[in-house]
Amino acid sequence: MDTTATKINALLDAISQDIAKHENVANSAMQTLEKLNATPEEFKEANLRYGLNAFVINYLYRIKAVVIERDIKKAENLIRYHAYYQHSKGNLDDGSTISVAQAAVAVTLDGYVARFFEA
Repeated sequence: MDTTATKINALLDAISQDIAKHENVANSAMQTLEKLNATPEEFKEANLRYGLNAFVINYLYRIKAVVIERDIKKAENLIRYHAYYQHSKGNLDDGSTISVAQAAVAVTLDGYVARFFEA
């Protein structure tokens, strides 16, 4: 297998693992949301965890769809683009829920850049 195919397969595997990790957290949050005796604080926290992880999951599904096309340069450009814009246009440190979700995406995509595209 050539290096491009190996890199694409490794990237797809990394994305799939990250999706699974966030799905587990979202599923755990949903279990809390479905509890009859959850406190208001537990319910609010579960909603935040569910929303944050759903945001990340859907973002990663979009990235994965492009990587599946097996055009490594297009995949790299998209990952770098979104990582850059999460940092430059996002307000990652204001503490809002969307900012926390954007920061999670930025960190994940930065990890892909460092792992798969930096020499």
